[in-house]
Amino acid sequence: MQDKITRRKFLGVSTTAAAGAAVIAAAAGAGAGYFAGQASASPSQQRKRLTAGFVYVGPVGDYGYTYAHDVGRKYAKDHLSWLDTIQAESVLPADTASTCDNLISKGAEVVFTTSFDFMDGTVQAAAKYPDKFFAHCSGYKSGAAGNATQNMSAYFADFYQLYYLCGLAAGAVTQTGNVGYVAAHVIPEVVRHINGFVIGANEAYKARTGKNIKAYLQLISDWYNPQKASTAAHTLVDNNNCDVLAYTEDSPTVLQVAQDYTVNKGKRVWSFSHYSDMTQYGPNAHLTGQVVNWGPLYVDMLMQAYSGAWRSVDIFARAGDYMPLRWQPSNASSYSFDNQPPSAGGSDPRGAVYLAPVNTTAIPAEIVNLMKLRWEQMKELLFEPFTGPLKDMDGNMVLQAGERANHDVLTNMMWFVEGVQNKISE
Repeated sequence: MQDKITRRKFLGVSTTAAAGAAVIAAAAGAGAGYFAGQASASPSQQRKRLTAGFVYVGPVGDYGYTYAHDVGRKYAKDHLSWLDTIQAESVLPADTASTCDNLISKGAEVVFTTSFDFMDGTVQAAAKYPDKFFAHCSGYKSGAAGNATQNMSAYFADFYQLYYLCGLAAGAVTQTGNVGYVAAHVIPEVVRHINGFVIGANEAYKARTGKNIKAYLQLISDWYNPQKASTAAHTLVDNNNCDVLAYTEDSPTVLQVAQDYTVNKGKRVWSFSHYSDMTQYGPNAHLTGQVVNWGPLYVDMLMQAYSGAWRSVDIFARAGDYMPLRWQPSNASSYSFDNQPPSAGGSDPRGAVYLAPVNTTAIPAEIVNLMKLRWEQMKELLFEPFTGPLKDMDGNMVLQAGERANHDVLTNMMWFVEGVQNKISE
């Protein structure tokens, strides 16, 4: 099943929040290299400019996955005064190696490839150009893993914790007790996001009503397909009476469908942002959403390359990672769990993953407070959504009481939790 999937298939990667936080602090200097405590090269040893190439799987205008990566590229340019960038959009997996050739011919010394399907082509390019640096998003091959050359790293930012928080919001506002999910593919990444969402929705809904949530799934087998996403969203509302819709598809379509029902069809339907703040596409239907900030990860790796401190790493960023501080005193107000960008010139407090603006008018205050609490607990590793007792949709115990899902369980998750009403497969 997993081998047939296109991009963003996720396997074992890890990082430390401390290293990420220090990188953000160092980024303010925009010229001092830093990586995991290694000494930086002196200014006299550093080159004046560095060019980075970005290989995108979709169009920058998808407002989802590729758009978020391009925002990260711009973030890196804004924070690193010596950086130049070039990019290639809507690249086919078979063209990965040749696209890397083209970017390197244009001066790229670091190349980021942002689709799982680009992995083998990136391995090929990294072996071909040992004096250049490569980083592949969402895969499992790197020098650190021992299955690629040492000039290749892997990186990813995961959302399952944020989907859990979105689930809390869903369970707090649903009137039907039915929530829907439009799934791009059936792979561990998407499955754990569905499950995190359902766990959160059931927690809030059961506390409110004493009843269990019902979650219905629609599969579209595409990462970016607005037409399929629209059809799936309408099916969930019309056939399954879902009034809250989550999704993994790289456009604001599902949110727009929810907006249309709410404003034009007399049926209240809620939805979320995905990968970027999409509030503008459904202002009357938006609850919150999962957002990524690739910028700090790009700054991290680019500063390694610029300062001569590059080494192969595998990065798996979650709640709290790449924040300048994981904790602040109670009187601090510079950031919260749904952070907005910092003021000009300041370091970015948001970290790698965070929530889109939270609709505190629609979501009851006690659930907003619970979302904040859970955010802090997850950031400090005090709480995890996948903690037992937890059963799958067939009633099998998958996590015993008090047991947390470990990395292997998360990255190989192909079962659905209780509350999911229908199985989907590819």
